[in-house]
Amino acid sequence: MNWLLILSMVLLALLALVMVLWFGVRQRAQQLTRLDVNRELYAQRQEELSQEFADGLLSEEAYQGALTELDKRFVSENSELEQLQERAIGRGIWLPAVLIVVLAAVGYTLFGSWNQQQYADEARRALPTLAQQVLSDQNAAPSPQQLELFALGLRQRLQQDDGDAMAWMLYARAATALQQFEQALAAYEKAYAMDNERPAILLGYAQLLINVGGAEQLQQAARLLSQLLRIDPRNIDGLSLTGAVAYQRGDYQQAVQAWQLLEQVLPADDPRADAIAQALADAQQQLEGSARTLTVTVQLSEDLQSQLPTDATLFVYVKAVDGAPMPAAVVRQVVTEFPVRVQLSDAQAMLPDYKMSQLNRWQVEARISTDDRIEISAGDLGAEPKIVDADTSVEVELVIDRAL
Repeated sequence: MNWLLILSMVLLALLALVMVLWFGVRQRAQQLTRLDVNRELYAQRQEELSQEFADGLLSEEAYQGALTELDKRFVSENSELEQLQERAIGRGIWLPAVLIVVLAAVGYTLFGSWNQQQYADEARRALPTLAQQVLSDQNAAPSPQQLELFALGLRQRLQQDDGDAMAWMLYARAATALQQFEQALAAYEKAYAMDNERPAILLGYAQLLINVGGAEQLQQAARLLSQLLRIDPRNIDGLSLTGAVAYQRGDYQQAVQAWQLLEQVLPADDPRADAIAQALADAQQQLEGSARTLTVTVQLSEDLQSQLPTDATLFVYVKAVDGAPMPAAVVRQVVTEFPVRVQLSDAQAMLPDYKMSQLNRWQVEARISTDDRIEISAGDLGAEPKIVDADTSVEVELVIDRAL
C-alpha cells in the first residue's frame, strides 16, 4: 500500500500549491482595486484645486500648499494600504500552508501506521510457519523477505512477554542470517542467561563469536565450546569448532586432540571427513614443528679469555641456510663465564610468521657483542657457524674462538 501513501502526499502538495496561488491572486486583486480608487480620488481633487485656483478662489500660495498636502496624504494612504495588504497576503498564505502540514501529518499517521500495522499483522501470522523453517534443516531455507517477517513477528512477541531461551535463540539465528550481528549477539546473550545448558544455544553463540573474529571473541567462544563438550562430549559440531578455535589461537595440541576425537565419532560417509583429515594433518605438522628444540652449548677458547668484555652480551641464533639473514630464533643474555647452555624453539622467534619450525635446515651461530646489538660490530667475538638438519631435538656445540 505504499503507492497509496505516495499518491496522497502528491495530491496534498498540489492542493497546497493551488490554495497558495488562489489566496495570493485574490489578495493581489483586492489590493489593486483599492489603489485604483485612491488614484481616481487623487486626480479628481487635483482638478478641483486647479479649477478653484483658475476661478480666483485660491491664491498661488494657497494653491501650492493644497497640492503639497494632497500629495502627502495620497502617498501616506497608499503606503499604509500596501502594508495592510502584505500582512493579509502573508496570513492568507500561512493558512493553507498550516492546513496542508496538518493534513500531511494526519495522512502519514493514518496511512503509515496502517501500513506498518498490516506488515506487523502479516509477520505474526507467518511466525509459526517460518519458525519451523528456521528450526528444521529439511525444509528449504527461508528467503530474506521471510526472515525479515519472522524477525519482526518474533521481536514483537519478545517485547510483549520477554519470551524464553528458545525464542531468543531463534531470533538470534534470524538476525545472524540477516547479518544483523549486534542484535544476534545480544539475543544469544539473553538466551544464554536464561539457559546455559542447551547445546544449540552454546553452539550457535560460539559459532557467531568465531565469525565476528577478535581474540576476545575467540576466547569466549572457547569457553562456550568447552562447556558444550562437558555436556555432550561427542558433539560433532562442537568438536569441529573447538579444533578450529584452538588452531587459530596457536594451541595445536588441543586442535589435534579435538580433531582426532572428531574423526572417531564422525560417520565414515560424512562429506566433512576429508576436510577434517586435512585439518588434522596440518595441525599435527604445526605441533611437530612447534615442538622442535635446539640446544646449544657455547664455549669460549682459552686464547680469548682475556678479551671477554665485562658483562658481555651473548647472542645465540638460528638462520636459514640459504635465505633471509633475519634470525628465525634468537637468545640474548649477559654472561660472565663459560660454558653457556641455551635452548631455542619457536618461542624465541623474532617475528610471528617466521619461525624455526618452518625451516628444514638450521644455521646456528653464536657471538659476543661489545655494544648489546645483534648487528656485527668491530671487536665482537664469534664462533664458526654450524649447519644441522631440523629435527625434534637437536644439540650443537659452538666455540667462540675469533675476533670479528
